[in-house]
Amino acid sequence: MEIIHRSHTKNMTIATPNVLILTLLVSCACTCGENSSITWYPRIDTKILSTSQNADFIGGLRAYQQTTEYTCGPAALLSFAKFYGHHDILEDTKTEMRISQEMGTRDMNSSHPGTKPEEMVVWLENNGFDARLEFEDKGDGSALQRLRDNIGRGIPTLIEWIDLSGHWAIAVGYDYRNDSDPWDDVLILADPYDRYDDYCDGYSFVNANRFYWMWFDALYFDNTTWRTMITAIPKRE
Repeated sequence: MEIIHRSHTKNMTIATPNVLILTLLVSCACTCGENSSITWYPRIDTKILSTSQNADFIGGLRAYQQTTEYTCGPAALLSFAKFYGHHDILEDTKTEMRISQEMGTRDMNSSHPGTKPEEMVVWLENNGFDARLEFEDKGDGSALQRLRDNIGRGIPTLIEWIDLSGHWAIAVGYDYRNDSDPWDDVLILADPYDRYDDYCDGYSFVNANRFYWMWFDALYFDNTTWRTMITAIPKRE
């Protein structure tokens, strides 16, 4: 397990948008494949991130790619558990669906497809982790600060946000961009649905402030949830 840690003193001020526009997207199963016809799309360079004095990055955690529309949660947990050395975790559809069944993940025929945060926590605790589920609806930037702190301490953190109308991913990196303006910070995700570029390396990225205001779920859970994050570490023997 590789952990890259830097020290930062950047002031955390969240810019608030005047209008929040929600576009619901229909997600589909992720299949990987490079398209050499597109050469301009930026690629996440993990080597640069690992040596940058302006970023924190947790190396060695690339996201397994989900094979159904509703198994981003199981796919994220598969990658998460494998990162922490669970030797019974294989990166294959059989394991993905086994985790899905163990949690009670619902398919797209359900009124609330996917996996709820509480179900993710139960699975983690049943599989050797101490897990803490947190929400934040104040809009004061505190959840993003905790997320930054976790990444800085080398703790990958499960998040669920409105991407693809509701999506689980793992926060593994934070780029401070060498200035005091949080507007241009970048969050790096180990993403089970890596379809935003042609590299299919298991990573995606998003402006941190934009992410903060898209960090909610208004569709798939029983109630609207704001800034869902799960911090989990292996239980002590």
